[in-house]
Amino acid sequence: MSDGVWWERGARDEGRMVPGPGPGGVRPELVDASREAVRAAVRGRIAGYTPDWTDPDRQDAGVALVRLFGTQAEPVLARVNRLPEKILAEHLATAGVRRRPAGPAAALLEFTVNPPDGASVLVPAGFQAAAPGPDGQVVYETDQDLYATAATVAALVVQQAGTLEPLPLGPAGPGRPFAPFGRDPGPGDGLWIALAGAAAPYPRLSLGLVVVAVPPAPSAARSGGPAAPAAAGPLLRWDVLDGTRFVPADVVRDGTDGLRTDGTVELRVPRSWAPGGPPGLRQGPPLRWLRLRVAHGSFTGSSPVLSGLRLNTVGATAARTVRDEPLQPVRDTSGADRRVMTLSQVPILAGSVVIEVDDDTGGDVFGTSAGPASRWREVESLAACGADDRVFTVDHATGEVAFGDGVHGAAVPQGFRNVRAVRYRVGGGSAGAVAAGAVNAVVTALPFVIGVTNPFPASGGTDAEPDAAAIRRGVGELRARGRAVAPADYGLLATRTPGAAVARARGVPGLHPGFPGVRIPGVVGVLVVPEPAPDADPAAGPGVPTAAALRAVADFLTRTAAPAGVTVVAAPAAYRRVAVEAWVTLDPDLDRSGVLARAGDMVTTHLDPLRGGDDGAGWPFGGALRHTPLVRRLLEVEGVLAVSRLSFTVDGVRLAACADHPIGPDRLVWPERPLLIPVGDPA
Repeated sequence: MSDGVWWERGARDEGRMVPGPGPGGVRPELVDASREAVRAAVRGRIAGYTPDWTDPDRQDAGVALVRLFGTQAEPVLARVNRLPEKILAEHLATAGVRRRPAGPAAALLEFTVNPPDGASVLVPAGFQAAAPGPDGQVVYETDQDLYATAATVAALVVQQAGTLEPLPLGPAGPGRPFAPFGRDPGPGDGLWIALAGAAAPYPRLSLGLVVVAVPPAPSAARSGGPAAPAAAGPLLRWDVLDGTRFVPADVVRDGTDGLRTDGTVELRVPRSWAPGGPPGLRQGPPLRWLRLRVAHGSFTGSSPVLSGLRLNTVGATAARTVRDEPLQPVRDTSGADRRVMTLSQVPILAGSVVIEVDDDTGGDVFGTSAGPASRWREVESLAACGADDRVFTVDHATGEVAFGDGVHGAAVPQGFRNVRAVRYRVGGGSAGAVAAGAVNAVVTALPFVIGVTNPFPASGGTDAEPDAAAIRRGVGELRARGRAVAPADYGLLATRTPGAAVARARGVPGLHPGFPGVRIPGVVGVLVVPEPAPDADPAAGPGVPTAAALRAVADFLTRTAAPAGVTVVAAPAAYRRVAVEAWVTLDPDLDRSGVLARAGDMVTTHLDPLRGGDDGAGWPFGGALRHTPLVRRLLEVEGVLAVSRLSFTVDGVRLAACADHPIGPDRLVWPERPLLIPVGDPA
């Protein structure tokens, strides 16, 4: 199937981008602004509107009108393509292409409690803590309930092949990364965790785990189509050593996906948990022991390595919840039926607004009883909604909430304070990606909670999408209209996946990572590029999406966009490591170190998978390494007078100089630090 498959023909990855004014430096070509294109469009409508006009003559008056219309429409369409970025972004929003709102950061919070009786303290979901930020406090809210215990981790012991090996502990937990099951884990190997404290944790115990070594990349996640057998993984089991007998500890929640990623593990533990000790270990003070062991199977590839293990941890989001707020009217648009109202707090997180509307506002004129209320749901656009759909749209940056007019979306009944936000969440942005230990201020007062912190750095957190980025994807969004028909639509819609930080994605027809080199009909592979971490080290290589993110992408596309019978397979994008070596002549009147630094940054940016390429939208998938364009970009750097030689090194192999090189279909490049060699006399 080297010629592609039928649904790939005629598809384009995105709308045509051309150089333009504004901060983005590019603009989409919304329409073909030539007079020939206008005349051709009119000619194509002749058969449908004037079927009796079968033989137009060049001297015919109708032909003259068509030619005149094309001449007059040309400058009008050219001005449409030259709309300023702000106006163009607003037009796209009117058409249903809206800027993506800010995304919140996430962190693991660790609580310290000191109850007088030693019993566990319930920290309810929504507990708020704060960290200092550039524009004030950044508030974090816990996502789930937490039963925080006054106990502490007193010992860690690794059991492998029947041998127990204690691990050194520091004031903040393990002194160094360790393999919880040993180097070559098998059934029966495990990790013993000892807790010291006067009272047993009850009813639940929460552990935070930081995984630093897992298999190099998560396996592809599929959704839709015929079922396929899943790869067998190890079965992990938690037990409590109650005196001398083992009692199963039920897993309430496992955010680590079986020690494959960072997260929390919440266990249901028995009320009676007597101190004891594993057989074969030297007895010391009475401790309560918890065991995690490999009950069946084995790890594929390398076994996990943990760098952190903490008690009383719970996931938190950099956002705060506003509850029970009546919406305030702003204005009426398109007559009295369509209403626009506003929320008081911004920026609003997408999908967090829950609104109730009183269905009968005139039944109780004195307001002494609560009338029936219905919940309405948030949608991206009212254009595809019917007259009975109780929906609304939210401008996450301004807080404006728009309701339907009775044609596109149901109209809100007239009334006073009859529209109420049950809850919505405010926050998001890169300011939430704080360093370890930054979240240390308690906002919600709670008895016996004496401290909170984030022992590990927060992750995620994205600012609202700029106008230039919204314009860049606007043409593709208008083409897709929420449905995946062409392969490019899958990659475009994958970036909308809730809960998955997807920066870029590419849909490839017939691609299945489990069957390399073979195109499979009915399968669409989606190659995912994740959002980079704020503190990511470029030398460490490209980021890899988590298994949970790949599963979320596959499920989201199957549920909302893919036609029936299509199997969506989400997998990490593949990269080629590229190093550039160039001999450059520098301007002797400028600072050489500054010129070399700017030139190196230009090379790295040009090859970047998210910021590179000719249009700044990221290096194209499968885009060849081209010698001449890179030389031209180097010459655009102030202080670079000439480039006498340039060569590429791909995956450690030095390629021929002054030539173009392919990187393989559907692959990206990852730039390593370029080597720029000055030539000529510096004096």
